[in-house]
Amino acid sequence: MKNCNSTALNGKPLDKDLSQLLDAQVVLANDANCFALAEAHFGAAKRVKPNAEVVFGIIMGTGVGSGIVVNGKGLYGCHGIAGEWGHNVIEPNGALCYCGQSGCLETVISGKGLERFYFEQSGVELSLPEIVARTADDEHAQATMARMSHYFGIAAAQIINVLDPDVIVIGGGVGNIDALYQHAQQAILPHLFNGELNT
Repeated sequence: MKNCNSTALNGKPLDKDLSQLLDAQVVLANDANCFALAEAHFGAAKRVKPNAEVVFGIIMGTGVGSGIVVNGKGLYGCHGIAGEWGHNVIEPNGALCYCGQSGCLETVISGKGLERFYFEQSGVELSLPEIVARTADDEHAQATMARMSHYFGIAAAQIINVLDPDVIVIGGGVGNIDALYQHAQQAILPHLFNGELNT
């Protein structure tokens, strides 16, 4: 195991340990990779664009992860880290991430990152659903949602510029926030190499 946010698992042979404990074959895969594969073959991507060559699946919740499917197959990469979208620095000198870098996308647009930003602005500790519920009349909640959309736009545009996916599917708790979809296109377009967004 490597790069786990449950850092005690890093460097451990979890699949072998579980296999021995359960006396059964155990196969492990990154949750975001599984999400992307499932959406490409059975879910939203399949419904929206059945012949999609490239599907980028994003999980935005406590953390930020993603998976890439190309021609129906998961892309894992030379180091097994393909799709680690959440661990690209988006805010230099930002918050320290468990991975050792500062300002990773995960520290900015994850649920925990948005809650931390709201607290830093307001001095009030709220859960993300509480922050979202206050958006209509709370300037700090509005700033938190604007921050989410802004950084999502920059980071999504980078993926589109590099992979040019047919479909991006979003899951996770942060993925349930309507403001993300209401502002995504205008947040992405200024950073896109292409003049229009057809993803």
